[in-house]
Amino acid sequence: MAQYIYATTARCCCSSARALPLHAPALAPSSSRSPLRWRSAMGASDRLTVAAAKPRHAAPCAATVLGEPLPASDDHGLVHPSADFAAQALVSSPQQYLEMYQRSIDDPAGFWSEIAETFYWKQKWSPEEVCTENLDVTKGPIKIEWFKGGKTNICHNAVDRYVEAGDGAKIAMYWEGNEPDQDGKLTYSELLDKVCQLANYLKSVGVEKGDAVVIYLPMLMELPIAMLACARIGAVHSVVFAGFSADAIAQRITDCKPKVVITCNAVKRGQKLIPLKDIVDASLVESAKNGVTVGICLTYENQLAMKKEDTQWIAGRDVWWQDVVPNFPTRCDVEWVDAEDPLFLLYTSGSTGKPKGVLHTTGGYMVYAATTFKHAFDYKPTDIYWVHCRLWLDYWT
Repeated sequence: MAQYIYATTARCCCSSARALPLHAPALAPSSSRSPLRWRSAMGASDRLTVAAAKPRHAAPCAATVLGEPLPASDDHGLVHPSADFAAQALVSSPQQYLEMYQRSIDDPAGFWSEIAETFYWKQKWSPEEVCTENLDVTKGPIKIEWFKGGKTNICHNAVDRYVEAGDGAKIAMYWEGNEPDQDGKLTYSELLDKVCQLANYLKSVGVEKGDAVVIYLPMLMELPIAMLACARIGAVHSVVFAGFSADAIAQRITDCKPKVVITCNAVKRGQKLIPLKDIVDASLVESAKNGVTVGICLTYENQLAMKKEDTQWIAGRDVWWQDVVPNFPTRCDVEWVDAEDPLFLLYTSGSTGKPKGVLHTTGGYMVYAATTFKHAFDYKPTDIYWVHCRLWLDYWT
């Protein structure tokens, strides 16, 4: 694989690599058993704002999260939670937050170890290697490593452990399609079966630990299934926004050299038909000119958008998902990976030059992203998180 920028946790800027305040929301496998609600349509993303920020316009009237009206206060119309809501919040007061933050400064190893202990590890890290770093370029390559030596798997933490705990019948995710009558849902057991089937297929075509897989899918349930399947076998997935051009995809394919590209034949956004497979075909032609040939294009037939017979096809390279994946076993052994092994590769937009691949490793991303998500959204069991923007953007949020 090419040279990448490494990111061992969700992106953040702070005075110390070990001092990581809990205020950056991120999408990640939650440590709760709550389902995701998946949205197909790609609307604009609403950014979470810091509560202390001054709003552009002071609201003349506000309301609590429970609906009671409140008069505008002197502090720019900010809305304060009710006492009942604050009492049940994971972080119930600024003082509690500051105490947590101070502990992350004073005892980072203990702070993050306690959080990491809530996840499943096949092998624990040594106490001396909770976080190791080199921030001095004169002493060698810049690096920050989390839980080095520990072995885990993010797919197991996101799915298997809930099935093993007896929660397999609970809903893992809902899906809402382009039209009001298009929807779906998967339990944890159903999700595990589908992830294992795809993982077994990928293994059957030669995808191994460390290999790259490019995923160019819209907001279908097959998108997280594909991501989890790659993580399960230690493959490095790279999600490409299903709105990028063939040239943009070709740049990423040329750089990461995937063994497989996963896409679907088409998707509808409103009344507009987007022929995703045609875009991938053009990108594979371009990447081949750059010396990178992809052997397999696994294509999900999205019948809601386009019929199979209307899809352009290249025999020997293109494979229909529905023709092969359901034939594989619903059990697939987990590949236990080191905390510092690659998890996924995400590219910068390219607005300042060639897109740069940012490689996120397993342990730091899993622990930090789930922790920030849990506290930023006050996420609890039975809550449903609505994924209202494209998934690749949620990675960076």
